[in-house]
Amino acid sequence: MSLIGDLAELKIADVLQLFAAGKKSGRLTVSAEQEQTVLRFQRGALVEARGTGGRLLGDEAVLDLFGWVSGQLTFIPGERTAASNVGRSLDELIREGLRVGTAFHKMNEAIPSDRVIFHTTEGPTDGTRLSLGASEWRVVRLVDGVRDVKEIVEASGLARPDVVRILFELGEAGFLTRSDPQRALRAVAHGLFGRRQADLDPRVLAEWRKMPRFMRAILRVEVRSAAGRRVALTPNSRVNIGFEVHLPRAALTELQIKEGDDVQVRPVG
Repeated sequence: MSLIGDLAELKIADVLQLFAAGKKSGRLTVSAEQEQTVLRFQRGALVEARGTGGRLLGDEAVLDLFGWVSGQLTFIPGERTAASNVGRSLDELIREGLRVGTAFHKMNEAIPSDRVIFHTTEGPTDGTRLSLGASEWRVVRLVDGVRDVKEIVEASGLARPDVVRILFELGEAGFLTRSDPQRALRAVAHGLFGRRQADLDPRVLAEWRKMPRFMRAILRVEVRSAAGRRVALTPNSRVNIGFEVHLPRAALTELQIKEGDDVQVRPVG
């Protein structure tokens, strides 16, 4: 492995052009504090790109790098067959990255996953106006403080990149704000027979009630397993349980989990 330098001192465009001109083969890794992107080259051609956790792939992973202000670059040379996921030529990606890379990275920071939830605000105070086309309206009408990005994409019928762009632009303009109501909690059986309720620490419920959608009341919460199974239950306040959610045993069975497993919990009604 060889250390090339840091993006605080080098430009990613120059590094990519150098690899192409030198017909390099191998793996280039760019690592920051909580991010890592891996690029694979075959004789100067960029064939594969993957961001942290596979969140960004192919062209998107490359464009995102142009918005990084720092990041250590290391290279491991070697020929290795890689499944190609890069659609555009390196020259095209560099041109596009220089044009939109900073904004693209900022958008990915603002919406790091499909679990992000938005709700509407009172709007900007400076009289900002924003024209909404058909696509923008299809997204806005689905923003309710409950649906996450994935659910908005599915309900709108639009492509994910278009939905993410619209949410980001409306957020930047001050019409939407991001919220994070989902909590990772440890599931425990509360042993109350026949009760379809989820016992939660009052501090968790108090945080949710700060959100405009739930200021009056939280009538239902959704519990989601790692496998994506869900149950909706009535919330109940129970002191001193911290990062646990106490569920009926029937709910654990429906979720196909056992006590001690982590679940995602969020208010939905």
